[in-house]
Amino acid sequence: MKTLSITCASVIALISTPAFAQDAEWSGAYVGVHAGYGTGSSDTDVALSGAWASESQGLRDYVTSTFADGRKPEGFNFGGQLGYNYQTASNFVVGAEADFSVLNADDSRSTGLVPTTPFPSLSYNFGNGADAKHMFSLRARAGVAMDKTLIYASGGWAWTKAEFAATMASNGGYNKAGATKKTLDGFIIGGGVEHKFTDTISARLDYAYTDQGDTSYVTAYLPGSTFVTPAYTETLRQDLNMHLIRVGLNFHF
Repeated sequence: MKTLSITCASVIALISTPAFAQDAEWSGAYVGVHAGYGTGSSDTDVALSGAWASESQGLRDYVTSTFADGRKPEGFNFGGQLGYNYQTASNFVVGAEADFSVLNADDSRSTGLVPTTPFPSLSYNFGNGADAKHMFSLRARAGVAMDKTLIYASGGWAWTKAEFAATMASNGGYNKAGATKKTLDGFIIGGGVEHKFTDTISARLDYAYTDQGDTSYVTAYLPGSTFVTPAYTETLRQDLNMHLIRVGLNFHF
């Protein structure tokens, strides 16, 4: 009886050992959710035209340098992703992923009425704002699987819905504002590490940087402005890029 017990235990050990030693399989489709935090930058350049040509160079320089601004939109993000991986015999993993994120990243400022340098009796209040709403991206992924852990790099294209706004008002009654809503697009790159806790569930830490290019818009006179004509024109060009750090949970099929 003792010999039979030892033999049975040995057989069970021989059968079960390969199952514990087997590497995790990364090939297949997956779907998941993610959440994290994003920080970005949105710089504004200002060009003056129209009746501004009749003003002094000092005033024009003051307006362009003070109205120009750099915002840092930031906030918590969340969303979902789906993708597909293919694992080679040498444990090299390639794949593709689509994801959608609600960004909730915004930042704004208002200077208050500040006297201009060339004409201290003339004061301006400048306002600027940037609000990154949501982002959709398509990325290729490539990495190396070390049993249950996958280290990968990613890259592709992203589209971000964003809103930008700018205002300027003087103590002389010069009141203008401009805004635009646009879907910007540009490249996205990043990488991360993912670990399988079971055959079907994995968690990951992912970083992405995206450069979304820029857009332009002009200001318009507000109701009640004492200036309407001659036409002074301010054209603002504003860009956007984001750094995103996200944790995710994937379900594999």
